[in-house]
Amino acid sequence: MNNKVYQEITDKIIEQLKNGCVPWEQPWFGTRMARSYNTNKAYSILNQLILEPGHFITWHQLNMLKGHLRKGSKGKRVFFWSTFEKAEENEKGEKVIKKIPFLKTYTVFNICDCEGLPQRWVPQDFTARNNKPIESAEKIAKDYLDREKIELRHNNVNEAYYSVRYDYINLPPLERFNSPENYAAVLFHEMVHASGHKKRLNRFRENDTSSPFGSPDYSREELVAEMGSSFLLKQVGIDNSRTLEQNAAYIQSWISALKNDYSLIAIAASRAERAVEYILGTKE
Repeated sequence: MNNKVYQEITDKIIEQLKNGCVPWEQPWFGTRMARSYNTNKAYSILNQLILEPGHFITWHQLNMLKGHLRKGSKGKRVFFWSTFEKAEENEKGEKVIKKIPFLKTYTVFNICDCEGLPQRWVPQDFTARNNKPIESAEKIAKDYLDREKIELRHNNVNEAYYSVRYDYINLPPLERFNSPENYAAVLFHEMVHASGHKKRLNRFRENDTSSPFGSPDYSREELVAEMGSSFLLKQVGIDNSRTLEQNAAYIQSWISALKNDYSLIAIAASRAERAVEYILGTKE
């Protein structure tokens, strides 16, 4: 692609951001909340701010199911309110039981970092879509993934991510997406993340396997990945207004996390352009 194409897409996204954009929609069937693997119940709002979307399990539950944690994986502390009872005397000298609230904490692990766990919690309202792969998008992905020896997995029906530590991409299966175009967009997004590995474009800090969700580093990388996805979609002819609106809305969430500094779009676009050239093999 020439520079005019990159600039054209960047300008369109900026225009969408300035005009306001629709809430970003998850392009596959499932849930975007952090939930308990044991019960499928959503965590509290407080813990939603701490955890990324997905299912989480305690160390005790993991051992009970005879699963195990991948080497180097780390848990996150979550919090919940509980009460204990204390006997006191009221103004009348009567003994009463008073409930005292206190905050408890424990550690949970993302099941993406676990092995040996049985499949659970597939949404009951899911109906498989008869999606057919987009050949041009599939070719770009296959050429890149084969060349870089990046494994593409479809192990979890509700998680899309790139593992920096193990250098693989996981997506929900194609039939779970609203459309093959959405599948291509998410795959391209994760492919751009993979380009940042230290043996490729080295965008991540040394020894950094995963910046905390919502942190500035995480947010900047998300901007790069979504801009890169937009560029790659243009390469295969997927550039309708709805796709751009969703991309812009997704980007807006990370711009907000970075205090609405729109100059970051230019920086992200430059890094995304380099990533796309690397993926396409058009520039070293």
